Amino acid sequence: MERLRATGSARAGLGEWLWQRVTSIYMAGFVVYVVAYLSLSPIRDHAAWQAWFAIGYVRLAWAIFILSILIHAWIGMRSVYLDYLHPLWLRFSVSLLTALGLLALGLWAARILLA
Repeated sequence: MERLRATGSARAGLGEWLWQRVTSIYMAGFVVYVVAYLSLSPIRDHAAWQAWFAIGYVRLAWAIFILSILIHAWIGMRSVYLDYLHPLWLRFSVSLLTALGLLALGLWAARILLA
């Protein structure tokens, strides 16, 4: 008689699915806001851009947007790797390179946001 193998909880992927939906909704809303804002009051020069970007809630919104991109990208790429990269060494290597790349992008964005 064949034993059934435990495949884990049925809710194991619910957290990732929810994070992807939340981040995509925020990113879409943020892009609509930025396009509408820049359409209604275009920023003409670098000084005006710096003045707009110096506002606290604008900088916070950009930080959340960048964090959303990083989370969304990590979850999406991780899902692709788990589905299509079967050798463990390859999946680990590609996941590590992706994590390091996203970390580097996050640190670069933090440097820009905190400047």
